[in-house]
Amino acid sequence: MVASLHFFGAGIYKAINSQQGSMIYLSDLPTGALAHVSSFLAAPSRALFAVAINSRDSSSAIVGNQWDALDFGEIEKELAAKISDDDIRAVLLSIDAINNLRSLWLTNCINITGVGLDPLRGSTIIQDIDLSLVGVHESCRLDPEPPISCAEVIPILDSIIERGEDCSLEHLQFPNEWRRERNTVSDFHAFLTRYNDYLNSRADVCLKCSCNLPGGGRMLQMDGRYQYGTQKFACYDCMKQYCDDCRVDEIWGFCGKCERSYCAQCQTVKYCHCCENDICVDCIGFKECSNCHENTCLECARGCHNACCADKIWCNYCVDYRDAVSWCENCNESYCRDCCNSDVYAVEFCYNCETSLCGQCRVKKCKEGSHCERRWGIHCERSCEQLSFPVLLKDREKMQAQINELQTQINELENERREQSNEINELKRKVKDLTGELEVV
Repeated sequence: MVASLHFFGAGIYKAINSQQGSMIYLSDLPTGALAHVSSFLAAPSRALFAVAINSRDSSSAIVGNQWDALDFGEIEKELAAKISDDDIRAVLLSIDAINNLRSLWLTNCINITGVGLDPLRGSTIIQDIDLSLVGVHESCRLDPEPPISCAEVIPILDSIIERGEDCSLEHLQFPNEWRRERNTVSDFHAFLTRYNDYLNSRADVCLKCSCNLPGGGRMLQMDGRYQYGTQKFACYDCMKQYCDDCRVDEIWGFCGKCERSYCAQCQTVKYCHCCENDICVDCIGFKECSNCHENTCLECARGCHNACCADKIWCNYCVDYRDAVSWCENCNESYCRDCCNSDVYAVEFCYNCETSLCGQCRVKKCKEGSHCERRWGIHCERSCEQLSFPVLLKDREKMQAQINELQTQINELENERREQSNEINELKRKVKDLTGELEVV
């Protein structure tokens, strides 16, 4: 990508001097002009632009010296996905990351192995590194799996924590692929042990009870299905720490979707009784089930097709076991129990052919000549043809109402035409009278 950006910077913007025939490249423009233009770019784009210019003086002016944080989530997702390890390395060198950068988020950089992080080797000021490759409140599970490698990244992280008391590293967020299965003999698990040993030399206290926290409150989980390899005591957003006894539901939550921990001041985490997960509300919205009144995430909910029920949802449990919602086998639209009992267009079950269809799909089936066949020799009076009859009547009523409405509009237009015709005749009469007066004169 850097090569293409270099071509962009050096050759795409050019002007031909008509007198001398010389070519002027973008890199030949005044440094002040380039710096001004780049000031309108997002931070990662500005750094990539500086790399593309490939001029020491211009690049320094474009980059500047304010580089406490670098988040590749500030650029388009499609662009971040094209960034390579060479691009990462060039950007980190251009901003002098080892002496400037405190926080790094590799958001959407899904095609890197991690070798491009080498310029951070031995950094004493880096505090926060997010290697999850996903944005905040996005699912941490990527498909296909990204190529980011423990073998490439862990030696760089080791070089940082080996600085001992000079090390500033406080927070690490790892890719889900590294944390998915706990393996006590893996290089990743060994690094977690080394990192926690480093943190044990630091001290901090719980913000609620003021008790001492191991590892300065930044220790990584060494077990757990979803929390393995995540920060144990610290909130992902504000980095405040709470001990195990104080991390109760009122002040703490771990989201099973983005797999991050939050305090109540930074995020609301709710429990979905269907999928039995704690999920932060910015990852997935929540609503109350209209049947059982339990909190339900929207991934475990079903709505009603009718507009009158637009604000209502029903949890999967009530749908599957309490018949709160029925859906059409043909169009897959769902209708709540109340609508099924009162609306002829909602879903009804035919005991003859054992199908659940909405009114429109049942009428369509009958019109196509699909006759309702009896099952098991049992005849039910409410066959598909009979269930379609109220729908056809309703369609007829709607059509008649539309015809009446059109007739009303036609009558109104006819009245307007008559009024305009009368006005025209009146104007003609006045013109004729004025013409006669002029002839007399």
